[in-house]
Amino acid sequence: MKDQLKLSALMRQHWRWWLLSLTLGAVTLGSVMGLLTVSGWFITAAAAAGLQLAGAGTFNYFSPGALIRFFAISRTASRYFERLSSHQAVLLLLQQLRLWFMRRFLASSFRPDTQSADLLQRLITDIDRLDQWPLRVVAPVFWACLISSGWLAALWFWQAELAQIAWIYLLVLLCVPVLGVALGYHRACTLVELASQRRHELLEPLSALTMLQLHQGWSGAEQQWQHTEQQYQALLWRQQLLDLFCQFLLLSAIALMSFHLLVTALPLLQHQQISIAALVALLMSAMALPEIWLPLATLYRHLADSKMAKRRLNQIQPATENGRFSTVEGPLRLELQQLSVGFPGAVQHTLPLTIKLKAGDLLWLQGPSGAGKSAFLSTLAGWLPPLSGQVLLNGTELQQYRSNTQRQQISLQSQHISLFNMTLAANLRLAKPEASDEELRQALADTVLSEWVTTLPQGLETELGEYGVAVSGGQARRIALARLLLQNTSILLLDEPFVGLDPTTAQQLIHNLRRRCHQHILIITSHQPFAVDTNCYQLQLKVL
Repeated sequence: MKDQLKLSALMRQHWRWWLLSLTLGAVTLGSVMGLLTVSGWFITAAAAAGLQLAGAGTFNYFSPGALIRFFAISRTASRYFERLSSHQAVLLLLQQLRLWFMRRFLASSFRPDTQSADLLQRLITDIDRLDQWPLRVVAPVFWACLISSGWLAALWFWQAELAQIAWIYLLVLLCVPVLGVALGYHRACTLVELASQRRHELLEPLSALTMLQLHQGWSGAEQQWQHTEQQYQALLWRQQLLDLFCQFLLLSAIALMSFHLLVTALPLLQHQQISIAALVALLMSAMALPEIWLPLATLYRHLADSKMAKRRLNQIQPATENGRFSTVEGPLRLELQQLSVGFPGAVQHTLPLTIKLKAGDLLWLQGPSGAGKSAFLSTLAGWLPPLSGQVLLNGTELQQYRSNTQRQQISLQSQHISLFNMTLAANLRLAKPEASDEELRQALADTVLSEWVTTLPQGLETELGEYGVAVSGGQARRIALARLLLQNTSILLLDEPFVGLDPTTAQQLIHNLRRRCHQHILIITSHQPFAVDTNCYQLQLKVL
């Protein structure tokens, strides 16, 4: 798919649902207008016939009554099926949007953004906000123009003089949403940006609340958020005033049109060119216009929301692919030359480290919490750039390899694992979809989970629950490790893999990893001292 998001291209794939939704919506509004028109005529005509004893017996009550019932049923049924079809179309559109977004990032490397609150806002809220374009911009304009044109055409064939007056007022009605766009579009766009900014300024400091309070930084963050909040509330208040102003203009224009039509029609009534029932029917049909035109009072706001959501999603760019090499040739070697690592903006970083590793080697990195173990593994995985020094894979700097090549050669299990609300087998096959049940059981055995699996009534088909709540923390960590082993990469990086394990289980896990990874490079970080064999490099990470 194209790099830039195009709603028209996504909607075109399910145009039948959108066409059905627009048609049913038009039928609904047409039924509302028909119901009011026929009801006004019927009540007035029946009352007039009742005043004339000669006409009371000959008045046809059945045909208008049937027509009223038809419009009532048509309004309810078409409204119901319009909601069903529009919801189906929106769900299909959201599905296409999410697929577009995932394909865009899977096609290239994506590195986490430090502004995670804003990124989450764009991935969730902005994608959901895009449905306002077809539902609250395109559909209301289409319905207002279609129904109003049909009403005007019927009025023109009935009384051209009245239609000329209605035509002028309909043009005025059309100018109101245009005025709203002119006055409020840019303010609504600013409001979307401020909403994202206030969310970021609130959630990001909350994630580091303890550190900000320890270093007296919370008050500054709070003041900044309050300033943004005041700006947001002021703009929101002005937007609400504009909404009310546009609604007032629309209702006033419709009321003036009804009064003008009444005044113009009175001479026609006196000369018996029209009947009193027809005049009431005309005024009742005009009463249906607010339901058609009032959604356009907030047209500018929905237009700005959908346009800004599209723009913000297009602004998120996947990481640029800078690597030149797509294959790793020769015997496996990993060299760290005076490597110093640290997270961006961190006060401390590790002391330079130099070591050479080959296939079958185990590097055991120890150090207390905060020594930089996670940053070290993130650098080896290519997620973080080195602060100084180099990481060489088979003699070539790691950054010179393409991102997909790095992922094929290096896999990292961080301290934050992810299990999904699927079966155990489905979670494992995320790493290797074609894996057989025997391969899954072997991976589980290598992570000391085979006995546990045999106790499960459904075995590999056991549901793990949302976020893996059906298993313990140690089991969840080992399931994630089994999934990592199925990838069969050349270099395995494990960040604190023994948390929550008893010493016996941890020792058995180390033994199984050494046996399975005898042709790989295994790097483990841990603050727990475990006895390992002599064929192991042990280093103590220190910070500067």
